[in-house]
Amino acid sequence: MTPDPLTTPVPAPEPDEATLLTFPKGLVGFPNLNLFRLFEPGDAYPLKFLQSTESQDVSFVCVDPACIKKDYEVPLGEEEAEALHLESPEEAMVLTLVVIPEDARQMTTNLAGPLVINVKTRMGFQIVLNSEKFPLRYPVIAQR
Repeated sequence: MTPDPLTTPVPAPEPDEATLLTFPKGLVGFPNLNLFRLFEPGDAYPLKFLQSTESQDVSFVCVDPACIKKDYEVPLGEEEAEALHLESPEEAMVLTLVVIPEDARQMTTNLAGPLVINVKTRMGFQIVLNSEKFPLRYPVIAQR
């Protein structure tokens, strides 16, 4: 029997400069954790894993929300863009955190709390969007 890539723990690769991300303000609920590594296990596309380098007990599954909701756009203000040192929209990578329940087909992603990362500087922030347009639990797998 082949292990399920969504429920089987994935060992993080050794950290290197290319996988490290800095979140100066941490993430919601984890303000003191600032350094994470982002990696993609081969057979779980489009899911990625975000692992704290400061606390091995803290890791998240995340996804590019454009893979789930084609028209998803983060309304990034000038202040946030300046803080991230974004010179163009192409420098921004957007990820949303995923919750995987026991029945993985019911997984959801939080469109109201995206991570916005400058791909050049490897620095990011979690933005909190207060709008009904951005649900906390948006289905990752389309229900038929």
